[in-house]
Amino acid sequence: MRWLEINLEIKNNDPEMIRKVFANFVYFLVKDFKEISSKKGSWHYIWESIPWTSTLRIRFYNSNDIIEKIKQKFETEYDNFNKSNPDILGQYIYGNNGEEGEEYEGEANYYGTRGWKLVMKMLEFGSEVALELIKNKDLLESDQYSGSYPGSIDLYADRYVHLFLNQLNYFIKESEFLMKQLPFRYYIEKNGMTPQEAFLVETDIMIKNYLEKISSKYNQRRMTLMRKED
Repeated sequence: MRWLEINLEIKNNDPEMIRKVFANFVYFLVKDFKEISSKKGSWHYIWESIPWTSTLRIRFYNSNDIIEKIKQKFETEYDNFNKSNPDILGQYIYGNNGEEGEEYEGEANYYGTRGWKLVMKMLEFGSEVALELIKNKDLLESDQYSGSYPGSIDLYADRYVHLFLNQLNYFIKESEFLMKQLPFRYYIEKNGMTPQEAFLVETDIMIKNYLEKISSKYNQRRMTLMRKED
């Protein structure tokens, strides 16, 4: 078993163009992978800023034979998509983090052997959900109520995050987690890099102080209202 990592340049970031990539290209590539692999192995996609500013990174995990077949399928689908949509997709590279010839080997060294098996499932499930929502975006955001998807993409994203944090409630408090992640993720989106550890520690202290301050104000307000009622 081995991984195939495809780094694909996206030249047009218009939401409708992105949707077209997923609905008319990625969807059929994944469908082919499931068929030729009998739904075994794994797959997922993520967005990265290397080797191009907007890089769609798609990974497939299976036997050598299946990997070679999906590579051929990708090249066929890529050529077919480009014929009718010449200004959306750019170059592509096979290789870990866009390094041609360097194979992606998974991330057991980061998550641990058992942890990586769980993360592989999470990445695949998240990709399945995201692909389904992006492909059917018109149903989610239509003016008329849709029995198939009664809500926007924001609703499903919120439920995905909230319910998992809820399941981890004993270990992670949702409000503190989201507050700590907010400046961290904003920094990455703005600067395209991870902030230094010192910044994260400082942010953690600032957020805890802020929450304590706001909580104290709420409590003072509550006590004032209670005294008025008496």
